[in-house]
Amino acid sequence: MRILLISHYYWPEVGAPQRRWAALVGHFIEQGHQVVVATPHPHYPHIDSDEFFSSKVGRLRARVQPKLGGSWEMGELGERIIRVPYFRTGPSMVRQLLDQSVASVGAVGAILRLMRGSRAPDVVISTTPALPFLFAGDIVARTLGVPHVAEVRDVWPDLITDLALVSNASGGYLPQAVTTYLEQALLPEMFTAAQRRASAVVVTTKRFQNLLKRRGINAEVVRSGVNRSELDQPAHRSSVRTGDSKLLYVGTVGRSQDLTSAITAVSRVPGIRLRIVGDGADRQNLEVLAETLGAPVEFFEQTTGQELSEHWEWADAGLVSLGDVPSHSLTVPSKLYSLMARRVPILGIVAGEAAEIISSNRAGIVARPGDVDSIITAMQSMVQEVATPNSASTGYRWVTEHACVDVMGAEYDRVLEQVRS
Repeated sequence: MRILLISHYYWPEVGAPQRRWAALVGHFIEQGHQVVVATPHPHYPHIDSDEFFSSKVGRLRARVQPKLGGSWEMGELGERIIRVPYFRTGPSMVRQLLDQSVASVGAVGAILRLMRGSRAPDVVISTTPALPFLFAGDIVARTLGVPHVAEVRDVWPDLITDLALVSNASGGYLPQAVTTYLEQALLPEMFTAAQRRASAVVVTTKRFQNLLKRRGINAEVVRSGVNRSELDQPAHRSSVRTGDSKLLYVGTVGRSQDLTSAITAVSRVPGIRLRIVGDGADRQNLEVLAETLGAPVEFFEQTTGQELSEHWEWADAGLVSLGDVPSHSLTVPSKLYSLMARRVPILGIVAGEAAEIISSNRAGIVARPGDVDSIITAMQSMVQEVATPNSASTGYRWVTEHACVDVMGAEYDRVLEQVRS
């Protein structure tokens, strides 16, 4: 099968979407499929490629020459990559949406120029969290007359309203009536229409699947899958406790994660330290907040390999956090599965399905999103070691049965065969 993936986030960048698709593309190629990926030149979470290639993650990587119509590159897994233009991004939501929009338009143009006729794919897969890429996948699939599998990792379009996406992006310059219409009517209707046209919509939780099915959308669950290397590593052992409890957050430092609540709580709980490893739109604000509150919080640049392993050796527990919006109760951060695979005790500032997974598997302590008092209570329990999670057994077993890369690959195989039949 010839598979075309359209994604804003891809290798050699690092992050949850990048890890998921590295695992899936590797699986597809192992199954004998041919894979082409249309994606921007690597730059996330930096402003542009120059910053990316001078970062810890990108400094040893080679780059291809940018071309307006797309540049071919070979990936590390045997896939072919079409690198397309992007817009120099930044911390503002407007610039991020412009970046995603430019890249999605560039992807459509490059694909329709390079992959028509005998070179056309058998199936198109688009993936969020970059919203314009759903529409890019829809346009390409309909133009080429092939099935479209739309992967919707987060709870879109519901998050458009929950996060006041248009209001925040416009900075208050648009009239309230206009932003309300866009957020509650036009954009959700456009997004839902594209989802209905797709042969299948892949989501990562049962709760979101049920919601989409009630809207008449063919939704299938494919959970994020933990890599074999993470499952095979020894159980987590932090350094010998010599003082404060050490809490580690690794991942995107954005508005959706609401690390503001965690930092505020840390500033009020003696005996706990927080380390944040990653980059994102909210990092600068969080650094200012931590300094203002005098909170024991350290910030480190996004990294991989041995440096990341050293952060985990430092930690006593891992933090998973989402903001207090209704849609977040329908999602599960993929880092939760990684922590369970590592047998790392978890502080989960989450609700809904994510909270249920932590609690039912005794994998850590749960606090209510946005509730600083609840987070303080959970952190005090960590410091006092009132609750010691049994994360080395039931959590690890649950991941191997429901959220490992082999299960993820098998579920995607099922979806692809379904849309082609």
